[in-house]
Amino acid sequence: MGTNQTKKASPFKEFALFEKEITDFANKYKTIVVNQAKRTSEYFEMTCFNYIVRFYELNGYSLEVKNLQSDKYRYKCSPAGIQSNFSHFEATTKVGKRKISFEIQHNLAVQSSQDNLLFTSPDISVIKKGKVKYTNEYYETKTTFSFVENKDLMTFCEVKQFNPFPELLFNFIGVLNELKVEYMTNSGETHISAHIAPSLMISGKPNKQTTTIKKSLENRYCINIIYDLFYNATFTFSKGNINDLRKAGQKPSH
Repeated sequence: MGTNQTKKASPFKEFALFEKEITDFANKYKTIVVNQAKRTSEYFEMTCFNYIVRFYELNGYSLEVKNLQSDKYRYKCSPAGIQSNFSHFEATTKVGKRKISFEIQHNLAVQSSQDNLLFTSPDISVIKKGKVKYTNEYYETKTTFSFVENKDLMTFCEVKQFNPFPELLFNFIGVLNELKVEYMTNSGETHISAHIAPSLMISGKPNKQTTTIKKSLENRYCINIIYDLFYNATFTFSKGNINDLRKAGQKPSH
């Protein structure tokens, strides 16, 4: 196999390419990014977060950077830490004469839709504005815990830097069941605002088996499984193709 073919099939990408994408994104919003990424997976997660911001921009939302840290945008690249120490985006849309705002948050703990005492942290969450909560009662050590109640979660995305494989895809359905049980049906929950359906964002290319699984799962559940984002993210999240991504409450086209 030639060098070009090997590079094209790889689910990895050079740091310099990520850094350029992130810098270009930050320049668009007239901000500077604190680059705390140490691994390729963190760079990939940051760029996927940026593409979700772009999804909302292309769907007519106004986007604004919030909670800069020392005048710089700080991504939250792991569940550790509390939300107030990191930045996020606020997305605002107009419905009739009313303005509605949501927050695009990074690695925020979300309450289970099945059990109020359980939490998990999807990589990207879209929540109602101003609904992040803080408590010292979650941990035995009384460490501050930041979270959002399930009723205030609109949608979420998981980011995986792998070539797709069956167990990865089926595991996502378990997260869907835990966080957005209403999307376990083919219709999901219809919102007056356009939200991306819960999505699994994967860096690598599918094979015949994982393509078949994607089609089956997307037909059963209100989700997106998005492949090949190392090389096709710009195409997938472009103005001409954004409508191919399923929105919350939207029935599958296939």
